[in-house]
Amino acid sequence: MDQHRDRATAARRARAQPGGAFFAPPGSVSDVLTGFHHITLNVTDLSRARAFYEGVLGLKVDQDFPGEKLRLRIGETDRLVLRPPLPGTPSGDRFSERRVGLDHLAIGVSSRAELEQLLEVLRRNGVAADLHHDPLGPAVISFRDPDNIQWEFFEQS
Repeated sequence: MDQHRDRATAARRARAQPGGAFFAPPGSVSDVLTGFHHITLNVTDLSRARAFYEGVLGLKVDQDFPGEKLRLRIGETDRLVLRPPLPGTPSGDRFSERRVGLDHLAIGVSSRAELEQLLEVLRRNGVAADLHHDPLGPAVISFRDPDNIQWEFFEQS
């Protein structure tokens, strides 16, 4: 038993990086993960958020628990869940990337042409959106939802 524990300790130390970080060995957790199942956002007004995500972005609702939760599809397998603020949330609270946690969300788009179509849809619906052309990389549209959460549509081609 002590030999096994000593080998396990030696293996952990061998995987340790400067600063105390560990990297998972082959055949571990990262090998079985398939991606995000859903992302949940707390929003100040569920109806306003629905109007934005369903009405402007065109996401399809697949679960609706009025006043409690709304789940929308992003593509074939990904989901976005919207919930009203949790008890104790300060009145008038808004998202800020200056807090620890989420900075922004990015969703891939197949082509530059599709990206430009999305930009037109956003602008036609009064959403402030910027298209950034990186000469060394993909194009990106940046915009914010009604709760100030920053989103990006990211060219993947």
